Amino acid sequence: MNFYQYVNTRMGTFNSHRFSNGNVYPVTAVPHGMASFTIQNENASPRWFYSPRSKSFEGIRLTHQPSPWMGDYGNLIITGQRGEMLLSEENRWSCYDNERCVMEPAYMKGYVYRDRYTFELAPSNSGAVIRFTFEEEGQNRVNLIGDSVTQFECDGEWITGYTNKSMNPVPCGELREYFAVRLNVPFTFSVHGNAISLLAREKRLEVGFATSFLSVAQAKLNYQREIEGNTLEELRTRATDAWESYLSRIAVEDDDEEKKAVFYTCMYRAFLFPRKFYETDEAGTPRHVNLHSGKTVEGVMYADNGFWDTYRTLFPFLSLIDTELYREMAEGFYQYYLDSGWLPKWLSPANVCCMPGMLVEAVMADAIVKEIITGDLAENVFKALLHDGESCSDESGYGRTGALAYRRYGYVPYTVAKESVNETLDCCYGDYCIAMAAQKLGHTEEAERYFGYAKNYKKIFDPENGFMRGKDEEGKFRPAFNSFDWGNDYTEGSAWQSSFAVYHDVAGLNELYGGKLAQKIDEMMEKPAQYQVGGYGKEIHEMSEMADGGSLCAISNQPSFHIPYIYSELGDVEKTAACVQKFAGYFRNTFEGFPGDEDNGSMSSWYLFACFGFYPMSPSRPDFTMSLPLMKKITVKLANGNVLTIDRDRYCSERMKNKVTYEELMRGGELAEMVRK
Repeated sequence: MNFYQYVNTRMGTFNSHRFSNGNVYPVTAVPHGMASFTIQNENASPRWFYSPRSKSFEGIRLTHQPSPWMGDYGNLIITGQRGEMLLSEENRWSCYDNERCVMEPAYMKGYVYRDRYTFELAPSNSGAVIRFTFEEEGQNRVNLIGDSVTQFECDGEWITGYTNKSMNPVPCGELREYFAVRLNVPFTFSVHGNAISLLAREKRLEVGFATSFLSVAQAKLNYQREIEGNTLEELRTRATDAWESYLSRIAVEDDDEEKKAVFYTCMYRAFLFPRKFYETDEAGTPRHVNLHSGKTVEGVMYADNGFWDTYRTLFPFLSLIDTELYREMAEGFYQYYLDSGWLPKWLSPANVCCMPGMLVEAVMADAIVKEIITGDLAENVFKALLHDGESCSDESGYGRTGALAYRRYGYVPYTVAKESVNETLDCCYGDYCIAMAAQKLGHTEEAERYFGYAKNYKKIFDPENGFMRGKDEEGKFRPAFNSFDWGNDYTEGSAWQSSFAVYHDVAGLNELYGGKLAQKIDEMMEKPAQYQVGGYGKEIHEMSEMADGGSLCAISNQPSFHIPYIYSELGDVEKTAACVQKFAGYFRNTFEGFPGDEDNGSMSSWYLFACFGFYPMSPSRPDFTMSLPLMKKITVKLANGNVLTIDRDRYCSERMKNKVTYEELMRGGELAEMVRK
């Protein structure tokens, strides 16, 4: 079976800053590749540079953008042109054949009308081979156009240089992406500010292109390893095979072809980020740029990942499918701790201090508990977790926001930090994750202490209205409460979307509700979507997407991902299954394909788990919460070589347990038998 054929790279690519259908762009790259390529056709905003309905073509974009909200870095435009040189954004664009344009994970092809040429691209880890086939000989050009500071040199054989474009500042002051380029025919060149134009007579101009974040010499080494001696067709075959090797790890059988297309497109999205941010030198030693010192140092590194999003689904998915990759990523995140003194929160490519909590704790603890990382690495990671849990500085910009106040009061007062409820709940959950890692490694004293901290969520629960609420230093709730107000004490939501983030202790949360937590979730599911702009002062896109979904349970955003599974945690698997089936129906194989921001594979992985029929309710706890599978049959090749089979016809929800352990899953076999009472 050809799984690659089901991937639609343009699913969820029709977006704006006001409304997200995924906020993704079509990516042509190898899995977790260092360099990605797409089409730039809309440069009105530097963040939303692609629209699937636009018929304008500004060029092929080398990109590393993990999200439009984070922006791009190291980006370049590569384009063909005939005749007079046109380099400005207003002049270089042309109409292109959008409908027949091919945008695949391993191949890109399109036709540009004004200059009458076809472009093709096949990717490697750090670059690509790009072919421009013109209809006539004569003045045919390849242009490389930079942004910010771009330097070019040409010795007649190599075009080399760098761009220092980065929309997020890096601590060392400058991030350079170096490139090494060759053209297959004789050419003359001219440099024009941030652009270089290569002029040739031949119809077929083929560009070999490689990049490096270390040096021009490393870019040339990457070129020699990945590009030299390989045709575009050979690179395409190699990249296609790489994608097929990942996609074929899960075989789906179902009569609904659209659901299969959505499934494999979500798998493709799950293997794009985080991306490699390290390279190997001539001796095969992994090296990366330390973004705090600016120096090249040994060690692996991964970038373009927001832990607040991905800890929930993406990394638990990798724990089943590719533990070797997960281990290397965890090693890279620990390397960032060695480079900077702190574990990261959002890597783009350096740490960006945004979103509440530190949820890298969940990723690292999950890796320890599931024995994905062991030995000295596990112990060193645990020490880093303790450092960030005990020694965080509110002034540093790193670590937990309001950490000192959290340790003092057991919650983050709203007078100390905004979004105080989410900050508090994420600290509680992070403490639970540290406790789980401590327990696994035999650190009894730390485990007991952090399990105690994990109960702090009870300190901000208001029994009068049944919500988590912000408190001041004196322990008084914020006055003038409205459960539909967004912002202030809540992140990208209101009290409704934020009050149930007690992933590690649903039983304890149920006690706070007097045993009626399920009824509170019923109320949430039944109420029509409504909101007040509250502390945001204006409508933000997450509000719009929740309203469009028609439910207060805004599956359009990560804080609601786990809410349907609360029923199952309380024993009602069938009710969870009904909600999950409803929300999974929001995913469509169209330009409007996702119900909200996809965010580095997090929403895609939510869909994959929905199809499996189980969900990682509390990463770092080695079990999954049951639902019911959405596909007729799914066969999963697990990371350890065993095979897990999920056959929908073998389930009876009345005679099934509500949990399955990681150990049970990794032994393989039929899932329905594992959960049979």
